[in-house]
Amino acid sequence: MRFRLDDEGNTWLPKLSHAKPDRETLTHKQRVEFLKLLHDGLGCTMACARLGIGVREMKQAIAASAGFRRAVRQIELVRAERMFALLYDAALNGDMKAAQFLLARHDRKVEQRKARRDTSS
Repeated sequence: MRFRLDDEGNTWLPKLSHAKPDRETLTHKQRVEFLKLLHDGLGCTMACARLGIGVREMKQAIAASAGFRRAVRQIELVRAERMFALLYDAALNGDMKAAQFLLARHDRKVEQRKARRDTSS
């Protein structure tokens, strides 16, 4: 995931890629709390609102720290797996919309694998 952190054409703003921040964008405690809220199911915007942090500030912190970025990605993977498990259980219990979603997802993955094989041949 990449974020645009430059001045976007505004010459009066300092270029963030060249400026060294005086301090970390977020404290360690804020980062931990953000990760907990993400894990509990809140999205980025809601977690930021709960902590009183701007989304832009959070994006800067994620872009600036590889460790924090990895932690956010890991939590997103856990959330996706949890959602898949819930959908799978619902499909097994007769939820047709869940079954259709899972079948469509499966079809997309099969197509992606086929496309990769075709380009590598």
